[in-house]
Amino acid sequence: MIGLTLVAGAVAGVPGDEAPWKTVRNDIVRVECAEVSGEPWCRSVGLLAAPIDTLDDVLVRIEHTAHRFEKVLSAVALDPATRHVTIDYPALLSDRDYVARYQREATEGRRVLSWVPVEHPSAPPVEGVVRLTEFEGEWQLEAVGEHTRVWHIWHADPAGHFPKWAMSQAQKRTGYEVLLDLARASGATLLPR
Repeated sequence: MIGLTLVAGAVAGVPGDEAPWKTVRNDIVRVECAEVSGEPWCRSVGLLAAPIDTLDDVLVRIEHTAHRFEKVLSAVALDPATRHVTIDYPALLSDRDYVARYQREATEGRRVLSWVPVEHPSAPPVEGVVRLTEFEGEWQLEAVGEHTRVWHIWHADPAGHFPKWAMSQAQKRTGYEVLLDLARASGATLLPR
């Protein structure tokens, strides 16, 4: 499989269950947010009707699968562990991009794909696109029979001219839409948890 190279220490750690998570959405996807060390973090969890290896492949090879995502405009491999990804933002807001170094851990029935922001000489800022310099987190995949429970945990400063009053709504939408987009990209559906 063409994909990411393991990078030791790519992520210092995302908040675990001990964080003061508050549920902001609870339907087919649960979205929770917490303030951890003065920084906002969110996590979403859902069950996808796809095997873990299918979802892992779609995420690890994002530079080859970006066209399957509705919200990912492009993804470029800059080196074996670093990707430059551009995200489609809603009308009236500039699109966003980020450059991240990834670390992948794989065990029987579980995959974790973590990322931290980095600078890379092959990814200078793009005019008209807002660079997310504070964007880190991880995907956690856990096999549940023929399906996969997926967690998306992230910290992001949306940067640019993003209205503060819209932040809580954006967190709810992002948590849901990112799992829906992964389902579409992998040919899966979201299932009741």
